[in-house]
Amino acid sequence: MKLRSVLPAIIGLGVVAALAACGSDHTVDKASGTGGGGAAPAPAVATTAPAQPAAAVKTLTVSNVEGLTPIVTNDKGRTIYRFDQDSNNPAKTTCVGQCAVTWEPVLAPNGFDIKGSAIDKNLVGEIVRPDGEKQLTLKGWPLYYFKDDKTLGQLAGQGKGGTWFAIAPDGSKARATARSGGQAGGSTGGMGGYGY
Repeated sequence: MKLRSVLPAIIGLGVVAALAACGSDHTVDKASGTGGGGAAPAPAVATTAPAQPAAAVKTLTVSNVEGLTPIVTNDKGRTIYRFDQDSNNPAKTTCVGQCAVTWEPVLAPNGFDIKGSAIDKNLVGEIVRPDGEKQLTLKGWPLYYFKDDKTLGQLAGQGKGGTWFAIAPDGSKARATARSGGQAGGSTGGMGGYGY
């Protein structure tokens, strides 16, 4: 009888001692974050920032629109203009401040490309604007978009203020074709020659 009553107590003490011994191998060292008993730390996972897509270069091409000789546009067909109050020798912009809001400079921080063979790549260059941005030039003339033009065929800026004209592939002003029967393009009205 005595043996039967003592045996469960001995077994119970053995189980408790075994559990205590096992538990000591799995304690966490708070300073290093590793388990006790010399367990190796988990390998660090290298993290890198996701790759940023490369910004596209500016593409110039030549388009045909009714009423004008061929004009330079971007690859989406948006008309590109030149401004008579700028200088092409040396290349210099005078369109800053509010003018550059209405007449958006054709910026090319990542360079340019030419689609087709109608534009001589040697005629395309860039200037640094007063704000530090790089603006494309064609035969020295700084290039612009008009804020109201969005797609091929829109020429709302043509002739504005008598100083803004769609630019031809050789850097000259695009000319009216015989079919148009007169000066091509929009209004000649404007403020102070800037054609706002």
